[in-house]
Amino acid sequence: MKNKLIAFSSLLIISAVWGSSLFTVKETLQLVQPFTFNAIRFVVAAIVLFFVQTLLNRKSDKKYYGKAGYIYPGIMIGLFLFLGFIFQTFGLRYTSISKSGFIIGISVAIVPILLFFKYKKKPSVRENICAIIAFIGLLLLSFSTNSKFNSGDILSFFSAIAFALHIIYSTIYSPSYNSLKLATVQIILVALASWTFALIFEDWQIIFHQELWTNKFFIFSILYTAIICTAAAYFIQMFAQCTISATEVGIILATEPIFAAITGYYYAGERLQEIGLIGCCFILVSTIVTQIRKSKSKNNMISEEKTIHKM
Repeated sequence: MKNKLIAFSSLLIISAVWGSSLFTVKETLQLVQPFTFNAIRFVVAAIVLFFVQTLLNRKSDKKYYGKAGYIYPGIMIGLFLFLGFIFQTFGLRYTSISKSGFIIGISVAIVPILLFFKYKKKPSVRENICAIIAFIGLLLLSFSTNSKFNSGDILSFFSAIAFALHIIYSTIYSPSYNSLKLATVQIILVALASWTFALIFEDWQIIFHQELWTNKFFIFSILYTAIICTAAAYFIQMFAQCTISATEVGIILATEPIFAAITGYYYAGERLQEIGLIGCCFILVSTIVTQIRKSKSKNNMISEEKTIHKM
């Protein structure tokens, strides 16, 4: 019970961190381009995770390696994480913080649909209704004044799909592998992929400019997003999905758009009309209700979770 409470509390904090970090990312994109920003962010995060892993191994008399063969699962999860962050980061250049948060938030509602296409697991009537509600909410949100549907919203939607796949594959692999090593592999993959695209498509030489590294906001942004929002956050997510069910994880992460909207309101001066707020409520309700299952016996719940983990 104590471990479960810690997992719940930690994920709620991480959800708040992710939602509030959208403002930091959006502002940082005024200084560096998306691939370059993600490259620096994930390199720092990878170094932190590697250092923590080495430190824990040295302090422990009995090293815990977990199940072997975690490289491939880490790469699979990391691929979707990379796509999610790239679409999210580029989307933030063209859309608002609150819209980005709520659009990406429907990733939780997209999960049942993707499970059907991948595993032929047919969504229930309730899940289909929730998906429709989320789509209606997205339309209402885009009709809000000063929030017209644009390319940034499309990119954010693709990000939602990528993050939904990340949730699915994290649910599959997390219970079987060392959480720290699984998080480290995916973070390293995102760092390498981001650097590759930065070298090809962006003016990455800006990282050698002195004024960039003397900019206090840029330093804060890199350290905050790398250490807190990436290294710590994804280790906690991998660990939590070993401790509590994917259903409970989804419910907690569905609160992220709320924190994004609050941050956009107080720090970026973003305002939504009533129709936009209604759309936000539709999306939030759909993401939460999608994860709330009808009451089942404990045996059925355990059986269902084991089935998902074996996929």
